[in-house]
Amino acid sequence: MTLTKHTLIAVSFALGIILSSDAVFAEAMAAPPSDVTQKRADTAPPPDEGQLLRVVDIDPATDPAVTIAVQACAGLCNRKHGGSVFTRMNKKDAQWMEDLTLQPDALLTADQFLEVCRTKFPRYVRYSYKKQQTLLPNILTVSAVLEAVPIAEEMDMQWGDLVFDATAVFADHDTPYLATKYVYEHYVNETTGLAMLNPGYSRDGRRVWNPELNGSMASSLIDFVFSKKLFVMFLVNGCITNTEQGALLNEIVSANPWPKPIGVYGYANYWLVFGGYLFEAQTLCGESRNMGAIPTEVNNLSFFSTRRAPITNPDEIPQNALEDVDYDPSKTYVAFIVGDGDNVNFMMGTRAQWIRQRAEACNKGDAFCPPLTWSISPHLARLAPDVLKWYYTMSYETGKDYFMLPPSGHLYAYPASLEETTMQDEFVAATEDDARLFGTHSTVHWEFFDTWQYAEEVFLPKYATMDGAIQGVFPVNVPYMLPTGTWNPNQFFKVITGQDGGKVVLFRPREWRGVHDNGGPLDKEFYLSPEKMAQELGAYPRGTVTGIYMTSDGGLNLQNSVMELVTILPEHVRLVSADTAVQLALEASKTIEGH
Repeated sequence: MTLTKHTLIAVSFALGIILSSDAVFAEAMAAPPSDVTQKRADTAPPPDEGQLLRVVDIDPATDPAVTIAVQACAGLCNRKHGGSVFTRMNKKDAQWMEDLTLQPDALLTADQFLEVCRTKFPRYVRYSYKKQQTLLPNILTVSAVLEAVPIAEEMDMQWGDLVFDATAVFADHDTPYLATKYVYEHYVNETTGLAMLNPGYSRDGRRVWNPELNGSMASSLIDFVFSKKLFVMFLVNGCITNTEQGALLNEIVSANPWPKPIGVYGYANYWLVFGGYLFEAQTLCGESRNMGAIPTEVNNLSFFSTRRAPITNPDEIPQNALEDVDYDPSKTYVAFIVGDGDNVNFMMGTRAQWIRQRAEACNKGDAFCPPLTWSISPHLARLAPDVLKWYYTMSYETGKDYFMLPPSGHLYAYPASLEETTMQDEFVAATEDDARLFGTHSTVHWEFFDTWQYAEEVFLPKYATMDGAIQGVFPVNVPYMLPTGTWNPNQFFKVITGQDGGKVVLFRPREWRGVHDNGGPLDKEFYLSPEKMAQELGAYPRGTVTGIYMTSDGGLNLQNSVMELVTILPEHVRLVSADTAVQLALEASKTIEGH
């Protein structure tokens, strides 16, 4: 099956289902700006020693146009002077200030910060929030490229030098398609990457081809857009073939100056089908098949990514030593994996809360502290290196927490659907580099349900090399409730051998999403209580080695799942880390071959 047909099938399937003070701040701004360099992805040098930190408090009730301007100013400040402005919008921001012991030199309100910003960045872009909300992605792109602050007419605020009047320029380009096309033709070569930010469209799954504009634009990631000069768009039907938006998106992702495969920041939260966004992984969107997602609906990445240099040395974040376990065919071995670590918002929120809870549980003794593996975004090494290092430091408190790559390695993507002549190899190389940096040999891997045979026969053997960093693959099927059709009963893993004799272990897909035994006919096995999960694991044939991928979208959390399960497991069931499961599976395969 060709990749183009794959997209048509997916879309047809979906359609069938749904028809401080100014003086102090000025001192901070006096340091010379740092240049931004680019390798595989944007990086930034550390700020000058003695850089002062401004914390800007943004009340949740602040007008969205004002919030956008504040976040744009924060991004511009951090672009010029790394790690100089942190915006505090919610409890997560406050918690990270505490966890990372950030000591502000000055506290500013949003209005105070804008007054200072006006003197430091007097260039501005005029627009109307009320009349041009759907064009906000395009307005942000122009503003970021021109190093100008987007000022809405509705703010009734005098600024400085007008460098782009969106109310005039976009008068004849007044749709997302026309405005995106204009910005692409005039500014794409001055941008460094791609982002998708929803200007306020409904995400309830109704009228997916023409959703209602009924919300405000979230300000998450806007600061990062301005610090990195990202190209922002949000074409609701950009992934639908035979549409003008689809043709434009294909042109944009095919001809641009960005690194490939393209990592798309933000989130493609359109076309909600079966409780999931059909094109969120991006891979099935453009015909060039050169995209994957970097889910980043999160605040302050411009601060974290410029506060210090990226982590590039594995010695800075060493993993805990693996468990000393020899394979015993009378035992059952299970690796529990905390999923969705590709989502940077999760890593900045719920997952940080969970690992704190985990440390508290482990203080009670080994019986409450089995080995646990966390999927974690490899992009934290450059987007938020201090946050990544914090996670590793938390793991040292327990000595039994480990990290692995999330779906599907370097990007949240469906790798077997990437363009096969170059993009697949580029993806594998990037994933291997990530694994070496993070000190892991395992990755989570997602594929659309009809590509698993190709993945097992063509794509996954690319990891099976003698010097390969990836040795274990923990798969998730999309949609998760459908079978892949490639597994025999009581087969829990496969050993894939590459051309040079290298091996990679592919585990059988198994997810745990909720704990209330409330699933439907197709998905009840994914919503088992800890008691029933313990029974299932206990009933596996002795000698089994497997992995369980946990997600929180069905109500599962760390406390109501593994932390309860560990007290009721049968004695012959042993929990292990993901990398240890890989080694045990390889040992088990030798035992099977011997028989």
